[in-house]
Amino acid sequence: MNLMEVTRLCNGPILQIIQWLQRRNLLASPLRCAACNQAMQLTARNPDHVDGFQWQVLHSFLLRFNLLYSLTFPNRRCQLCRRKKSLRDGSFFEEFPRLPLGKIVLLIYLWSMRELRTTASNMLSLSKNSVGNVYAVLRYHCRRDLQDRPIIPFNGNVYVVKCDESQFKHKSKYQRGRRARNNVWVFGVICANFRPCRGYFQVVERRDRITLTQILQRVLLPGAEVHTDDWGAYRNLHHHVPNITVHRTVTHQNSFVDPVTGVHTQEAESAWARLKYHIKREKGIRKPDIQAFLDEQMWRDWKGLDSVFDNMLVLIPNYYPL
Repeated sequence: MNLMEVTRLCNGPILQIIQWLQRRNLLASPLRCAACNQAMQLTARNPDHVDGFQWQVLHSFLLRFNLLYSLTFPNRRCQLCRRKKSLRDGSFFEEFPRLPLGKIVLLIYLWSMRELRTTASNMLSLSKNSVGNVYAVLRYHCRRDLQDRPIIPFNGNVYVVKCDESQFKHKSKYQRGRRARNNVWVFGVICANFRPCRGYFQVVERRDRITLTQILQRVLLPGAEVHTDDWGAYRNLHHHVPNITVHRTVTHQNSFVDPVTGVHTQEAESAWARLKYHIKREKGIRKPDIQAFLDEQMWRDWKGLDSVFDNMLVLIPNYYPL
C-alpha cells in the first residue's frame, strides 16, 4: 500500500478500518467472552470515544429461553452476562488506548518509511512521546522476530562475506564541544550477494580475536569464504574458525582494493555508511539503544524486504493472538 491508500483508509469511516484490521487478524473477529464463551458483538458507544465501538455480549430472545437450561446444568456458564470489552482487547492497539486506530496505522506506515518522530508528530498532530512509544514497540517486535526466526547462520560455501568493525560515537567538530566518553564498537558480518547488502551486526566490548572468532563461528555456516582487512585479530582466521574455509585480506594502508587478488571490503563500508546515515538523521542514539537499532535494521533487510509495512502487519498478530 502507498501513502495515499493508507491515508484514505485511515480517514474513512471508523467501521471500515475496523473491518480492514479484522481481515488481517489485527482485531478480534469476533471477540469471545471469557466468562460465558459467547461471541460478542460490536455495539456503538459514546460518539466522543476514540474507537466509537465496543464488544458486548447481547441478550437475544433465544438466549432467554436457555436460562432455565443453564440453571439445570450448573456446569454450563451463564449466557446472559452482558459483559463489555474494549474493541482493542488483546490486540496490538491495546498498547496505545488513547490513540485513534487510524493514526496508529499511519504511524506504522511512517515507521516503515523511516520517517522521523518529529516529522510524524507534526503530520499527525501527536506528541513526540506518543510517536516514540509506537516506534519503540515496533522496534521491540523486530528484535523478538529475529530471536524467533533467526537470520543466522548464513553464507556457507554459496556467498562471500565481508567482515569489519566500526566505531559508533558522537564526533566533535574542530575538536570542540563534548567528547564521547565511551567508544561503542560494532562488528559486522556482511553478505555480499544482496543489493543493498545484508548482514549481521553486534555491539562488542572488545575487538580481540576471541570475541570476533566466537561471533563468526556462530554466524557462518561451514565452508564460508571471508574477506577482511589486515586487522591483527583477523590473522590466520581460517585456523581459528572451523566454519571458514578461505580467508583473504586487503591492506587498506596500501589500497582499498587489492591490485592482485581484487579483494576488498567495500560492501562493509557501504553498510556502515547506511547505518550511520540513519543515526545522523535521528541526531544520535543512546548507547543502550544501539543494539536495538541494529536489530531493527537487520529485520528490515532480511524480513521487511521491499514491503516493510505489509510484513510488519503480518508479524504483529503472531505476538497478539486473538
